[in-house]
Amino acid sequence: MERFILYSALLIAGFFVVYLILKRALSKSLDPQTVLESIREEVDRIIVELNSTTDRNITLLEDKVQSLTTLIEKADKKIGILRREIEKHELAGKVYSELAEKRAKEPEEQDVRTRVVQLHRQGISASVIAKRLGITLAEIELIITLANKNR
Repeated sequence: MERFILYSALLIAGFFVVYLILKRALSKSLDPQTVLESIREEVDRIIVELNSTTDRNITLLEDKVQSLTTLIEKADKKIGILRREIEKHELAGKVYSELAEKRAKEPEEQDVRTRVVQLHRQGISASVIAKRLGITLAEIELIITLANKNR
């Protein structure tokens, strides 16, 4: 029985030691200073993580802004080129319109030249031809001179 009491005393002492260790660990983990310190460490870790994420995001945004700036510059250059091409196209249209108008007038001028030459060959004087056709005397003389050279 002595052994039983000894084992019981050792067992009780063991439980008591475990109880004290657990109580101390529990009181240490529930200590406001310890809890506050662990919260601070967690907050610091989260802040570091947020800072690195923010830096990465800022870098990505800066890259995107640079890419957009480059694309805008290219678009502006293309717009300038297109404007110049449109101006050239409009100018070419005006030139072709003027040429078409001149071509349309050329048959009239050809008719006037032919009439001047015919009237001159009929013996009508240059001043009378000028009055009849509504052209200056100098133009009549030039047409007659050119007609005589081409013969």
